[in-house]
Amino acid sequence: MSSILPVPRSGAAGSTPPAWHARLEQQLAAVRRDPGLAAACRRGRNVEPLDELKMTGPLVYILEGGPETLAQDQVGPGQWDAILTAAHHALAFYACHQQSKTAFLHRRGVSVGAAARQLQAVMPSKEGAALRFRAARGADSLPELLGHLRTLISLMRTYDVALDYVALAEALARWEHPEARNRIRRRWGLDFHRAPAPKTPAAAPSSAPDTAAASSAPAESA
Repeated sequence: MSSILPVPRSGAAGSTPPAWHARLEQQLAAVRRDPGLAAACRRGRNVEPLDELKMTGPLVYILEGGPETLAQDQVGPGQWDAILTAAHHALAFYACHQQSKTAFLHRRGVSVGAAARQLQAVMPSKEGAALRFRAARGADSLPELLGHLRTLISLMRTYDVALDYVALAEALARWEHPEARNRIRRRWGLDFHRAPAPKTPAAAPSSAPDTAAASSAPAESA
């Protein structure tokens, strides 16, 4: 049984993302560039991790890195299975999400909650997005969560809503641990209900005199 993954507090001072995050980011970019890898990852949606042969190399790289990778930057044995499963599903979901799209639909900082909020804003049925999000957020097991995410991400693809797939993989890796799951649920709920940042209004033409010109003008004699 894998050990509970430590859950760093979001935005904690001095927190450093694990090295596998950067390696997953590289493989997401590779999926976007390589149609063969993208097709393999889409097939991976319906199989267990490592059952799709063409995904094996990218997954092992995410976990272990290359020959130059230091031991402390590799995924430890206690976390290997959870992160393997998470990375597998993140790549598979992303390949389906990105298919036939030109815009890069992996976007850092867009949690499942934030993406669902954006989806709610563009879908004709506002309640439809909220219902699907609540179902995903309320999942008590990883298989249940994956089933709800499949529907939610399909809608995100339809409406060109991006998602942070590194953050998603992190959440998937922790979902079976109740304390971590509750923390993720709270974060997703906060992001879903958070009001979007107000748009900065365009600056109105100024009627004030040109101060630069005024300052450079010669002073009048008294």
